[in-house]
Amino acid sequence: MAFTIRNLKIRDQILLVTLPPLFVLLCAVALFFYAYWSAINTERAALRSKESVVRGESFLRHATEASMSVRGYVFNRRQDSLTAYDKAVKEGEEELLALVQLDAADSGELQEVIRIRAEFDQLQSQWAVPTIDKTRSGVDFNKEAALSEGQTRMADIRSHVMKLRNEDEGQNVAEMLSAEKVIKRMLVVGVTLAAVLAGILIFLTSVVTRLIVAPVLQLIRASEQVGRGDFSPELPPVVDNEFGVLSRSFSQMTSALRREREEIASLNHFSEAVTQCTSEVEVYDLLLHSLRERFQPRQVIIFKLNATENYLEAASTLVPMPKEQSAWPVIEEPHNCKAVRTGRSFAVNDVQIEPLCPSNFLLPTEGSYYCGPLIAGGIIIGAVRMEAAGELWTPERQRLLESYLNGAASALSNIRLLDRMKQQANIDVLTGLYNRRFLEDYARKLFAIARRRAQPVGVIMLDLDHFKSFNDIYGHEIGDRVLRHFAKTVTNCMRETNLAARYGGEEFVVVLPDTGVQACMLVAERIRKAVMTMVVPSNTEKPLPQLTVSIGVVAFPEHGQTLEEIIQASDKALYDSKRGGRNRVTMAAVPDVAAG
Repeated sequence: MAFTIRNLKIRDQILLVTLPPLFVLLCAVALFFYAYWSAINTERAALRSKESVVRGESFLRHATEASMSVRGYVFNRRQDSLTAYDKAVKEGEEELLALVQLDAADSGELQEVIRIRAEFDQLQSQWAVPTIDKTRSGVDFNKEAALSEGQTRMADIRSHVMKLRNEDEGQNVAEMLSAEKVIKRMLVVGVTLAAVLAGILIFLTSVVTRLIVAPVLQLIRASEQVGRGDFSPELPPVVDNEFGVLSRSFSQMTSALRREREEIASLNHFSEAVTQCTSEVEVYDLLLHSLRERFQPRQVIIFKLNATENYLEAASTLVPMPKEQSAWPVIEEPHNCKAVRTGRSFAVNDVQIEPLCPSNFLLPTEGSYYCGPLIAGGIIIGAVRMEAAGELWTPERQRLLESYLNGAASALSNIRLLDRMKQQANIDVLTGLYNRRFLEDYARKLFAIARRRAQPVGVIMLDLDHFKSFNDIYGHEIGDRVLRHFAKTVTNCMRETNLAARYGGEEFVVVLPDTGVQACMLVAERIRKAVMTMVVPSNTEKPLPQLTVSIGVVAFPEHGQTLEEIIQASDKALYDSKRGGRNRVTMAAVPDVAAG
């Protein structure tokens, strides 16, 4: 028998162990459900019998109340006795109807209920109603005989109700005893089945375990070796059953794990390195180096999406571009690149057989190539094309390459996001000009450069005249609109190399590199005149009053050697413009120390 089992497939061996216990288990489950069903039916019958007893007692109480109400009416002829009689009769009939529904399944009890109902109807029609009519009409009749007849009829009804009650209670006890016997029988059968199941399991498990445990333990030891990094474990011998297949598969798996471990280590190294990059150029260089080391490609082209002008440009390449392409290495329409258009990678394993990308940008003439999108936050920011030998792009290699591209795309996105956050931190939200913090950092660096090169730096400080009163009269919304138009007017009056910043409230500062004080005066005067002609929409029929600006002009280094001194001098010149009547440009006086 052992030899026969050994030659079975593992599935057949397992079926041999599991089918007999499964059959016994199914039998036990069936017995359990049968016992459960019997218990449920017994409980329902007990509840029905209990409710029947309660209904019978309630009916008997209502019948007694009806009889007593008739007796009371005979003696005192009060109308409330008839009201109590009608109520008791109605409630008694309801209880009889409920008894009919409860005992409908038992013909004997149903006949008894019908008999009780007939006697109750006779009690009313043959005794209660005639007695009430005689009493109401004042006819002389034998009251004692009539009341005695009522007691006799009630005694008969009570006798039948008690008989029905005894039958319900007896039936309830019988059903409970029957259910108890069934449960005991099921318990004995269940214990027997459990014992049989245990014996079958012990026997078959001892036989089959010896045939399965040995190769399984050997595979466990092999997996532990692989887990420790030893990819040359001792495997079970090749046989005809599943263990032979498993042994061959395990050998293939260890080889694949060895390759995957190397790939994961390389990918982790790339992921750690790419997160430390601080510029897009660093990311491009690291990606080119990693792809060259891992895939040995002939060429790698990293495309960057220029969202403003809507084209793809070659940001970096592994091999220098041809001279005819290096001057303008772009794909003019991003949707011509299939990877960018679909948002999925595009691989060609043989360029001479398979259809190529419609972009037609420096496609290889032999071998294969892969093009994958650079996606960060669901947005395509570029693409990467890699050219290599034919039949290189297996699904596994494509997944590995996509991991590199996803890491690079995430790093590029983070760098761009960081640059945007830095820029936003330096911009005044209302006017779009630089804020005071950026102005001070920029001015200190600019003064240091100007000091080394002996170049001047002009500084213009501007303040809108009567702006606080204007703000109080027309509201902050109009005031904000004025500040935005003023910022735009100032920007239009200066060169791109100059810098305008909001210094605070309605005060603005313009920094002019390599500009002397006289040239600054010309720029300041141009701004002053432009502000006088500035038109700010008021959203009403009444236009806003004309705005003017007071300006103070200084220059580095003649008016100060530090930013604080320059700001103080420009603020004093601005104050002189205010004191002199506003709407004017004032150049700061040269300090005595500097003049000497």
